[in-house]
Amino acid sequence: MNAVAQGQLTRYGQQSMQKGSLSFSFASRLFAKSIRSRVVRLYAWCRYVDNRVDGLPATASFEERQRVLRELEDESFAEMPPRELHPAMQAFREVRGEVPFPDEHARDLIQGMAMDLDKVQYQTEEQLLLYCYRVAGVVGLMMSYMMNAESKAAFPHAVDLGIAMQLTNISRDIAEDAAMGRIYLPRTWLDKAGIPEGANILHPVYRPALLAVVERALSMADRYYSSGDAGLKYLPLRCAFAVAIAREVYSAIGHEVRRRQGHAWDQRVWIPWPQKVRVACRGVGRVLKTVPYRLHQLTLGLRTEERMALHE
Repeated sequence: MNAVAQGQLTRYGQQSMQKGSLSFSFASRLFAKSIRSRVVRLYAWCRYVDNRVDGLPATASFEERQRVLRELEDESFAEMPPRELHPAMQAFREVRGEVPFPDEHARDLIQGMAMDLDKVQYQTEEQLLLYCYRVAGVVGLMMSYMMNAESKAAFPHAVDLGIAMQLTNISRDIAEDAAMGRIYLPRTWLDKAGIPEGANILHPVYRPALLAVVERALSMADRYYSSGDAGLKYLPLRCAFAVAIAREVYSAIGHEVRRRQGHAWDQRVWIPWPQKVRVACRGVGRVLKTVPYRLHQLTLGLRTEERMALHE
């Protein structure tokens, strides 16, 4: 693909990110130009897959749903795609050619989106975490490849950061998800809190119990955020700044949900620009804490080069 066409796909990806996630768009400005181009094109594909699945009517048959999943697979991976491709698909295929990464990660994401095709009520914490892994953890994995993470040690932390962000999304979007027949909070958690099956979890009588369940999800997210923080040292410096800032903006959403208590779902929680700037400073601080590790790794690399030169 020539530079003009690639630039058009990159701009499309940027527009998709600006529409779909102001938090990611805000943080992505710190990426080097080549990495940001790959990141926004990958994001455009993720958003497109999500929209294709969410766009299916509730009355769609099983066969129709399976057809859409097959189309997504074919458009993403087939050597000879069966139809003219949407720009998001073109962007994804171009990125796959630039940065080889295991197709299984992208296939997992499609399967995660497929878990949304029916009315959702997960029974267990394990089912919730599987969903979070498929729709967000694998995005962290693919992003690690986009950012040229040199050590595979970064991968589990990238997965955990994605899971943390998805748990935050779930905690924020309870009202919107419930309107679509999707309750991601595990049935076992709701039962323990005293919210019976089939009840309107947003009913005022259940708000105190729902707050307790959401606090459980956000506390779990905090643990996954901590693991994500531990992986920042494995990323290139500029990438680490971008990821750390996105992490802080997302976790701020969770803090705002906590602060609003029973009014957390009266309107969508979002983080205004002044607050984004403040939490971004925390992200910068997290990355600066990785400097000793980076200097140590640099010293080890120089010593290795010296030893190799002595043996030449």
